[in-house]
Amino acid sequence: MICEATSLTKYIDKSPRLFFIFVPEIILKNTSIDQINEFYKKNGFTEKKAIFEKDFKDIERILIENAGGSLFGSKTIIEIFHNGGKIPKEITNIFEIPNINKMENIVIIIRSALEKINQATKWVKKMNDISLIVQCAKLKPYEEKVWVKGKLTFMNEEDAKNYTDRITDMFSGNLVAQNNEINVLKLTYSEESNNVDIGIDDAEFLPYQLEDKIIELNTNYALRISKSIKKNDDHYGPLLVFIMGKIINTSVSAYQNINTNSSLEKAGIWKSKIPAYVNFIKKNTLKKMMPLQKKVYELDLASKGLAGITKDQFWQEIDNMIIDLTST
Repeated sequence: MICEATSLTKYIDKSPRLFFIFVPEIILKNTSIDQINEFYKKNGFTEKKAIFEKDFKDIERILIENAGGSLFGSKTIIEIFHNGGKIPKEITNIFEIPNINKMENIVIIIRSALEKINQATKWVKKMNDISLIVQCAKLKPYEEKVWVKGKLTFMNEEDAKNYTDRITDMFSGNLVAQNNEINVLKLTYSEESNNVDIGIDDAEFLPYQLEDKIIELNTNYALRISKSIKKNDDHYGPLLVFIMGKIINTSVSAYQNINTNSSLEKAGIWKSKIPAYVNFIKKNTLKKMMPLQKKVYELDLASKGLAGITKDQFWQEIDNMIIDLTST
């Protein structure tokens, strides 16, 4: 079965525990995966595992081992990252494992960089039979407005309408930028003071300066931003993880695309930032970036209190990643 990302909530509770998420709208991918994780966490799936390319040879073993559950009766969500190129045999073989979509102790999420799939191919037909395929295609303008307003439920109705119009007008066609604005509003909005100036007030946008300084390879300035945020607004921690994840995932996709500029534009990078991103990508390597994807995944769990580390350890890991990203 195939559904659009914006309709996923209608199908999660009716679908098998096997999901294939594709098409390059990264925000819809992230939102879809968050929805799946949240739904199954409420249903007892408290453990998470990530499988990256270097471990693809062990996919079947990992799935079968976790399908048996653990001594403590825990259930596991397993996320598989396919970051580019032809879909590997190790992933298509998943759909040949008997009853893989009916295992009681695992949920499988395959996050693919594919922009399209051929529904006439054997593996896609098999996948369509036993999984939910979530298509994260670019939204039309009216769909953007619905999507943004649906994210502003923490506001009263009038403010949500006003901010929806402002955000979609200013960042039309750029879901990444729209989502960034929504994340900032979640941290700054109140009904008593609802006059946040989008894209104007530098103090409100300090976290986003981190992106600029990282892609400029300015280690000292990036660490100063981290230190300042930790001291004054440490609730921005999850936002910093999001920003670094955006840099890493965008760079990995660009490495694997013949046309770097086109890849960056599709990822929602502003044209003014593309030259800095191109230089950042040239100064780094895919071999260096791939392990950082796993690290940012772990930091995301930590920011949500799911990794068993202290706040000080979390901020130290933030600084370590900044150093990794800006050191060439």
